[in-house]
Amino acid sequence: MAKTITTSIVFFLLACGANYVAADDALTRTIQERENGWSAAYNAHDTDTLIAFYESDAILIPPGSPPVTGHEAIGDVLSSLYPLLKDLALIVDEVRPLGADHAVEIGHSTYKVAGEDGQLMPGSDNYQVVWHRGEDGVWRYVTDMFNARTADQ
Repeated sequence: MAKTITTSIVFFLLACGANYVAADDALTRTIQERENGWSAAYNAHDTDTLIAFYESDAILIPPGSPPVTGHEAIGDVLSSLYPLLKDLALIVDEVRPLGADHAVEIGHSTYKVAGEDGQLMPGSDNYQVVWHRGEDGVWRYVTDMFNARTADQ
């Protein structure tokens, strides 16, 4: 049910942005700065700081798992990844504004993951985030969805 609602919200927001105006450099820089902060919090295993990047009712859609909602559930999922993914970095590929206070970001991540032999190997994911700028002017995640990239991407 939550996945259907989230998918509907994303499609609605994308439809609203069908005649979108490309993000200006300032918005793209702002989103990349936020992603740099998210990456720093993840790499420091600072779950409290990490979940502050999300709205209190945000939805995280991890690959192969049901969506989770809210700070506690999102923190549980993200902290479960700490032992698996090292040196995570989020890279903004595109930002599409959806009005003054919402935007959709498409990006990719890079990280190191331990192989079967314990050696660290490079990995990468695609992700999509719906952002909301709150009354305090801070951009936060409304939805966050990611999946693995194939070797040729």
